[in-house]
Amino acid sequence: MKRIYYIFFLTALSASIITGCKKSFQELNVNENKPSSVPASLLFNGVLNDMTDQPYSMYERWGQYFCCNYDYYGNNRYDFGSGTNYYSTLKNVTKMEEEAIRNGAGVINPYGALAKFFKAYLFTKMSMQMGDIPMTEALKGAENLLPAYDPQKEVFRRSFAWLDSANSELAQLIAANNFTLAGDIYYDNDLTKWRKAVNTLRLRLLIELSKKESDADLNIKQQFSTIVSDHTNYPVMESMDDNLTYRFVHPTNDYPMNPGNFGFDALRYNTSATYISLLTQNNDPRVFVTAEPATALVSGGMSPTSFSAFVGASPGEDLGTMYVKANSGQYSLINRYRYYQTYTGEPSIQIGYPEMLFNIAEAINRGWISSGPLGDAESHYKAGIRASMGFYGIPESGNLEVNFLQSGTPGTNAAYNKFSVAVDFNTFYSQVGVQYAGNNANGLNQILIQKYISLFRHSGLEGYYQNRRTGVPAFTTGPGTGNGTRIAKRFQYFGSETTANTSNYQAALQSQYGGQDDINALMWILK
Repeated sequence: MKRIYYIFFLTALSASIITGCKKSFQELNVNENKPSSVPASLLFNGVLNDMTDQPYSMYERWGQYFCCNYDYYGNNRYDFGSGTNYYSTLKNVTKMEEEAIRNGAGVINPYGALAKFFKAYLFTKMSMQMGDIPMTEALKGAENLLPAYDPQKEVFRRSFAWLDSANSELAQLIAANNFTLAGDIYYDNDLTKWRKAVNTLRLRLLIELSKKESDADLNIKQQFSTIVSDHTNYPVMESMDDNLTYRFVHPTNDYPMNPGNFGFDALRYNTSATYISLLTQNNDPRVFVTAEPATALVSGGMSPTSFSAFVGASPGEDLGTMYVKANSGQYSLINRYRYYQTYTGEPSIQIGYPEMLFNIAEAINRGWISSGPLGDAESHYKAGIRASMGFYGIPESGNLEVNFLQSGTPGTNAAYNKFSVAVDFNTFYSQVGVQYAGNNANGLNQILIQKYISLFRHSGLEGYYQNRRTGVPAFTTGPGTGNGTRIAKRFQYFGSETTANTSNYQAALQSQYGGQDDINALMWILK
């Protein structure tokens, strides 16, 4: 009897073990050490980093703020390759939306609202570089591996709708004051500031479409007027505190120029005549903060605080010639005190208050609107200059301390010669070349020049885009800029499109550029 009992017990035990261990292949294949989902806040943080246009890149050379004088490090040519691919980042934007909902967020939540901002921001950035792009059928994974290209007009139309929805949803969230947002490296989870950035971006994009101001479908003038005239429903930036600003943190995320790489590249880059001459011709004190006097001129007896001591190179100059001149002290270098002394440098503005003020001034000058939050065009123009100067610590009136590297390493104060320069905004503004000339072509030119100056080291390709759209400021060309001495008008499509999405890629080229991926062809917004 005992034997029968033991047999029964062992059989039952074996069955329970077998039953308890029976799992599906999917269950057995789960890696417990690898998370199956990512928090929306972590995805949000990654998107914020990915969207950033950092200084010290080819963008600054294509905007003719800087020149590279040493071919090992780069050049100043407009032989554009492919544009920037943000589709991986946009996939994370979509995933961020999904994860927020999956973890209990309401239909309207901060991640979903800001996802609309990211889509508008990133899709238009790609379109501004290349033209028509896949949008409606993009990001669908295996469901659609061959997305068709959306016309550039549709990219902007859809982006305006996204931004309008983002503004509305953020307003609801702010009013309810019951939301969760984390991972924000820009605004520290402040939705009020994000809402201002949303509407300020919309003003930027509308200005980018100035050549299409009569397009009845986009209704550009009315859109601009609605935002500027209705501060309650469409708040925009009100001060430099509202800037969408990327800040560098040592030691995890150093400023691209710093004491650690000073010895490798500080002499390989010099300032551009395009930028420097706009400052010196109007005795603009910003030149003392962003650049240094040409050492050869100072050695020859010129005062280091004379505007004549600051000289930039023509981007079109032969690279070998530029190298010889730069290394013999004939050109101004970037100000090492501001840009090389520390590992955190200066904050990098992605969407800024000064730019917005100049955009409003331009809209008034063009007759889109009669006035803005600060009044007439001159009020916005003047405030834009003041805000830009304030960013550099230039006082309204008084003495500005300036520092130019003499010798040694940039991280030590002893390496700099210090000077005091008298500055006065009213005196600066009273100059014929600066004081607003009115709502005419001359006034528009002044607005555009001051906007270009304010974009130094900020906002990626915006300085280049302004020249492409308006011709202001005039860019110089020559052997050093390549491309047959032409300023390229667009970037090419990604190389993967030629093989992975061939039919749609070729159709897009045929409808826009005569079948060629031509960097000198005009996209829709430029026609």
